[in-house]
Amino acid sequence: RILMVKIERTNGENAKIAIASLEKEKQKKNGNYNASEIFDAINEIFHGKCYLCEQRGFYQVEHLIPHKGNKDLEFEWNNLFLACPHCNNIKRDKYTPILDCCKVDVDQKIAFRKHGYWGTEEYLEFTALSDDAETKMTVKLLEEIHHGSTPQKQAEAKILYVKIVKSMRTFKNYVLEYEAAKGQTKLDTLELIKLELKSTSEFTAFKRWLIRDAKEKYPELQQYCQ
Repeated sequence: RILMVKIERTNGENAKIAIASLEKEKQKKNGNYNASEIFDAINEIFHGKCYLCEQRGFYQVEHLIPHKGNKDLEFEWNNLFLACPHCNNIKRDKYTPILDCCKVDVDQKIAFRKHGYWGTEEYLEFTALSDDAETKMTVKLLEEIHHGSTPQKQAEAKILYVKIVKSMRTFKNYVLEYEAAKGQTKLDTLELIKLELKSTSEFTAFKRWLIRDAKEKYPELQQYCQ
């Protein structure tokens, strides 16, 4: 998850409370789609991660489809997503339509790769694996999120990049430990890898593609990238 991975929208108690609150707020002249009970439910569904860059931190409730004053879209439960300020400020109503990570496996429509290593050129690459408009637009959005188009956004993207590198380094170490380990230690390390490949982890799309690109070396790990 756009470092997006697929997120399942649950219909739990918090979601029901949020939906009821949205209906009430919609009837008000200056209703608030970001009320605490709504934010809490969205935060729970998205595992506390930005749906675009997958980092954890301070977030905002964002609209997948820009509402542009349309109250139906503004207070539509399925149109509310969790985004960090960096991604939200870049996306706004500039990028539409994009892939809905609650409906599709974004990391199966876009390849997420980090190239290079310390002492060489390092960069992030996003490759569209299908030719539809939503996938292409999502790639453009990802490129601006992770590369920046202004000095401020480039600085923010650099901070995000460092977070990704640190997270990937930890994950790579798990994979190396798994490769070398035997017995119970190997099984324990496998559990750590499985956790890192779940949608609840930060930067899951990059980690999944690291494993997918090594399918000949780690065929048994491919099942955890679904």
